[in-house]
Amino acid sequence: MQEALGRNLRLVWTMNRRVMISLRRQSGQPVLRLHESFATAGQQLLGDLVQFLLHGRKAPQSIKDFVRTIESAREPRAIRIVTGGKHHDLRDIYRKLNAEYFGDKLAGRITWGRRAFGVKRSITFGTYAFDRKLIRIHPVLDTGLTPLFYVESVVHHEMVHEYLDTVEGIGRKRGKVHTRRFRELERGFKFYEMAKAWEKRHLNKLLRYQPERE
Repeated sequence: MQEALGRNLRLVWTMNRRVMISLRRQSGQPVLRLHESFATAGQQLLGDLVQFLLHGRKAPQSIKDFVRTIESAREPRAIRIVTGGKHHDLRDIYRKLNAEYFGDKLAGRITWGRRAFGVKRSITFGTYAFDRKLIRIHPVLDTGLTPLFYVESVVHHEMVHEYLDTVEGIGRKRGKVHTRRFRELERGFKFYEMAKAWEKRHLNKLLRYQPERE
């Protein structure tokens, strides 16, 4: 991996769970900081990581899935639940989708994540922590730029994880979370195609968006 990214690359293993992948220059030298869990990753995943660092704007699904496994292994700690936003209320969205798509069978938790500042090369709009039955949504979506149907699509995606995990009992299988069954349910969201098209057109704006400091 170091040869592919440059022989003078310095690789630093960290335990930082908030920023698991970081590539920056320090005194002219490229420094790649990776969460220590990547040391156990296979060659295919490391190859995807190299391509993302060299050319990517959005992390490939393989890296997102690997990060999810790290997220779900976190030590338990108190979670501050914040559902109300300036533009979108996650509690209302969750309740609506639960009734419309999941038969009111879900009883998990949902919250806005922490605000992050600085230019981003990639962004994960939502996560589902299997161990805590907790959905986190990136606060960059709580803006006037983001339409309700797109926020709903992100929440629905994470609720499919919750549904398969808690109702069907097949949330994860050998580390793979986006199974054929998952894709089938995900495409059941009525604005699925519209949301994908909107994301493609507006991803760059979301990557550059800077939330207001409180």
